[in-house]
Amino acid sequence: MKFFSLIAAIALLPLPMQAQTTEPEIPAAQTDTATNELTQKAESGDAEATRQLYSQYALSGDTQQAKKWAALYEQQLTAQADTGDVKSMMLLATGYMNGRDYMPQDPAKAVSWFVRAAEAGQPAAAYILGEIFTQHNNKAEADRFYKQAYDAYATTTANLSEPLTTEQRQALYWQGYMKLMGIGTEKAPEQGITLLQQADNEWAHQQLYRCYVKGIGVKQDIEKGISYARRLADETGDGMMAFVVGSAYLFGTGVEKDEALGHKYLKMADDANIPQAIHLNGTLLQAEGKTKEAWEHFNRAASMGLPESMTEVGKMLMHGIDGVEQDVARALQMLNTASDRYSDPRAPWELGCYYDSIGEPELANAQYKIASDRGVIEAMARRGLLHITPNSGVSWSPTQMYRWWRLGSDAGDPTCSLYLNLFLFVFIPIVLILAFGVPIVVVHILNKKAMAEEEQQEKQETDK
Repeated sequence: MKFFSLIAAIALLPLPMQAQTTEPEIPAAQTDTATNELTQKAESGDAEATRQLYSQYALSGDTQQAKKWAALYEQQLTAQADTGDVKSMMLLATGYMNGRDYMPQDPAKAVSWFVRAAEAGQPAAAYILGEIFTQHNNKAEADRFYKQAYDAYATTTANLSEPLTTEQRQALYWQGYMKLMGIGTEKAPEQGITLLQQADNEWAHQQLYRCYVKGIGVKQDIEKGISYARRLADETGDGMMAFVVGSAYLFGTGVEKDEALGHKYLKMADDANIPQAIHLNGTLLQAEGKTKEAWEHFNRAASMGLPESMTEVGKMLMHGIDGVEQDVARALQMLNTASDRYSDPRAPWELGCYYDSIGEPELANAQYKIASDRGVIEAMARRGLLHITPNSGVSWSPTQMYRWWRLGSDAGDPTCSLYLNLFLFVFIPIVLILAFGVPIVVVHILNKKAMAEEEQQEKQETDK
């Protein structure tokens, strides 16, 4: 899990000062006083004050001052790191790795500081180095640093006593995760799960949720996985976990269906601005006939970049449904963005329907092809026809025609089922009768027998 590579390092960083939009405006005199105090602290060697200063100037748009204080911050961190301060080493390493604010990106310096931090006993640095060398296909060095990280975490958890410290819980998490995945140590999923349960922190709960839902290291148990997601939502306000819990209870996915509980957690996720939750709420409102409210939800989620909401907004604008004013130009723009930039599967289907409605079959066919490639079953009937239509933009192939109709039919599309039956039980028998004089009854029997054999073969392959 690549995103975990920088979690430990990020956890060490000081939290940035957050702007409070609800506070009254601070008088200039007070602002100047605060800036002067920060300046005095920064000039006396306080690296955190220096960081706050360059952030302040960067936010205000004063690039020259921001660069000045950023350079000093880099110098101060380097001086502290040279004395053996591991936190400063990690701040420098992550800064050079990512290029932070006005700190230039320098992967070579980043690796150098990660190595020094690892040598100073920081397991997070060793783990990150393991990932870096893995990405560069240097397995020997990656394994060496992963083992160094695991051994350090194991040392931290060697003599535990209640209550556990935050550092010990983090070490248990990493030790459990590495055991689970076989990173830096022998793979032992059961031990990994036990260590994650012992860690009993936010990271561990997230990992345990994934493990039980997907059956990683344990027998799949969706209900137990959802219980960890629910705990995260309740204890930390995690919006995405609230969405997972809400969806599970609304539809009875792995848990007993409970719509009241589902709506409770879905609202929590919606309030946390989780776009998937906002979209689902829109879908539920739309099903209730509350089109205007659904429109507001879809619009909100679309503004956050959720492609399926963009497609819904495009559909509603295209047709001007229930109080939503028709705007074809904006609808096309929204649908094209959802399709081209975000590869939403249903957007090209809607575009194909639009081009069909205005008598542009070539444009429609191009969109139906994209939609069918993305798995939209309604587009598969048209895709099959394209393969037996001259100059349709796809290769002429009765075999591909059959394939697309069969795919759509198996997925439950009635049009594909109709086309497939007409092809198998009408077209082919007629051709055989005309060509060879084969009685139609015999053709039907042969067709049914062939299909039964094919279904039996597919069942056997599925059972394997």
